[in-house]
Formats: sequence, C-alpha cells, structure tokens
Amino acid sequence: MSMLYLVRHGQASAGTDDYDRLSELGRKQAVLLGDWWANQGFTPGKTFHGSLLRQRDTAELSLKALEDAPASSVHTGLNEYDHHVVDSVFGQGAKSDSAETMTFEDYLGIMQRWRDNDSHLSEHDAEPWTDFYERGWQSVKELHEASSDNHNPVFFTSGGVIASVVSVILNLDFEHTIDAIWRIRNSSITTLHFDGTKARLVDFNTVPHLQVHHDPSLITLI
Repeated sequence: MSMLYLVRHGQASAGTDDYDRLSELGRKQAVLLGDWWANQGFTPGKTFHGSLLRQRDTAELSLKALEDAPASSVHTGLNEYDHHVVDSVFGQGAKSDSAETMTFEDYLGIMQRWRDNDSHLSEHDAEPWTDFYERGWQSVKELHEASSDNHNPVFFTSGGVIASVVSVILNLDFEHTIDAIWRIRNSSITTLHFDGTKARLVDFNTVPHLQVHHDPSLITLI
C-alpha cells in the first residue's frame, strides 16, 4: 500500500509571452512547499515531473530543501493539455489563462466544445479530450508499478491532470471534473491511498505550506 502525492506546479507566468515559466511567486510557493516538507520530516520516494518547465522547476525548487530526496524523473504523461491549442480552436476568443476576464461558464464552454468536437483537433496534431482524461491516472499507475521504491511517490504535474485523476477515482461527471480543474491551487497537494488495485482520495487541493504564513496573496489559482 502506498500514499501517492500529486503536486500542482507553482504559479505560472500568465499574461506574458511564456506562460510556462514560474512567476516569482510561483518559485516562492515551490520553495515554501519544500520547507514545509522538511519541517514535517517528509521524505518522498521516487519523484516524477512532466516535461513542462513549470513542472520541472517546481520539482527542483521543492526538493532542494530535502536532504535525501531523489532526483526527479521526467514523464510526459504528467504534462498538462495544450491550452493554447484548445483555446485557439474552441475558445471563441476567450483565453483560459486570463482569470480577470474569464468566468467558470466560459471555461466550461471551452472544455465542452473540446470534448464534443475532437475531430477538429486532427489538423492541429492535438490531443482529444478522452485521451487526455485517461492518461493522467494511467501514467501515475504505470510509474508507481514500475518503481522499485513505491513508498511516498510524488508526481509534479498540473491542475488538469490532477483533476482527471481525481475524476477517474471518484467517477465524477464532466462538469464536476472541469470544476475541479478550475479550483486547483498552485503548489497544492492532492493525496491518494493506493493498494495496487484501488485508489482512494485522502486529501484534495491542500496548501498547508502556504496557509501557515497567514498571507492570502500566497494562494493563487493561475
């Protein structure tokens, strides 16, 4: 039996020419996560991150505080969906990384059009919704099963992947899955109990490493 930890990356650089970079606040969130783990005496087993820069840097900054943390391995199955492509094809002018102007109904509409019109993605060489929805949990299971040390594995990933994993485990409907993506906070921890066959949700979207500082500006969604 294992406890699996899914960590969303720190705040990215929304509104700039390179969203994939961590913002200064995002880097701080990652450092605070590592400091929290060190103070709690937490030692991860294997660690993994996607190939996106914001995921890799969150892993590196978080693990730096832990003396015995192993180097993190790359697995593209932990990558977020390409929101630039999804927005350009289905956004109808809206951009999902523009929190100031987008409502949840706007975001849900984009994601519904993605789900219902996968055929429009072929010319963009982009991933269908169903493939994205299924690969997160499949990747986590495969990495866990292939690891010789499956005690406390940590997966540094993104909100969409985390929400899809939780959705598969809890059998959420589509709208609740999208609502979960919408609400996942930067550098948050979602914890699963996995016995090799079934997974159970223990904690979702927790940020104790940020809350302990009593500074609301540390807690972000985009």
